[in-house]
Amino acid sequence: MNQFAVVTDSAADIPLDLAQKYGIRVVPLHCVFEGKDYRDGIDISTPELLRLMDGANTLPVTSQPTPADFMVVYQELIDEGYTQILSIHLARALSATIESARALVTQMPEGVRLEVVDSCSATVAQGTMVLEAAVIAQNGGTIEQALERVAAIRDSYHIYFSPNTLENLVKGGRATKAQGFATALLNIKLVIGLLRDGSIEVEHKAKGVKGAISYMVKQVAADAAEHGELVYYALHTNAAERAAKIRESLEKTGAHVRWLTDATIGPVIATHVGNGAMGIFTFPATLHSPELDDLADYLTPQF
Repeated sequence: MNQFAVVTDSAADIPLDLAQKYGIRVVPLHCVFEGKDYRDGIDISTPELLRLMDGANTLPVTSQPTPADFMVVYQELIDEGYTQILSIHLARALSATIESARALVTQMPEGVRLEVVDSCSATVAQGTMVLEAAVIAQNGGTIEQALERVAAIRDSYHIYFSPNTLENLVKGGRATKAQGFATALLNIKLVIGLLRDGSIEVEHKAKGVKGAISYMVKQVAADAAEHGELVYYALHTNAAERAAKIRESLEKTGAHVRWLTDATIGPVIATHVGNGAMGIFTFPATLHSPELDDLADYLTPQF
């Protein structure tokens, strides 16, 4: 039995079979669309969500799990004999999900340690922290070692993404109609990054898809030149050719980077970035476990 258990929420975009392989418990967020409640990653996938949103006037509403949802999972682990639980979650800057877990820290039975960690990230960045912690657990490591690894990744990762249009951001109130119209008219692609607390920031306004890819690739190459070898995921929502172009462009730079997988942005985040989004996630190769070299077998998008 591992020394500690690992829990996360579905915004980490870890498929069920991958979670099962590493003993990760995933508490789903919810997407409510036209009166129907879908459990993220269970009742709905990213391709299914994109089909539902196509042509819709309103977006699905995402909602966080309740403390009771988390307590069910924690109690199962306690009943299995775990006395240490590491729970890693979607950035507080993006969602109150983590507060549902934090509310239970003082309610654990005597002798049970619950560590709730803000990943200050989302999607595969959050997922990587979870997976690395789970590998440490399976290898007989301590919760302190896992906390150290998670903190190191949180302090050094970069993620950039570029929506194909601002349509979903406009519908969701995160961009104005005027901004959406102007970017479409001028073929401007926003490159968006996450700040250290996980909040979203527009980093660059590029001319077209080519310009957006060029900006992201230059940022990654510069980071590798400064900090050493990086591993990366190419991200997309139904835009495999753009993810391939990111990989191709990175290879041409000669940057010290290594591709791990293409991955999709899951339903919760895809609600906001929409169809045709692309991006890249990187972190130092020294923080990547070789056991996770087969990620492409699990994360390759099914579009």
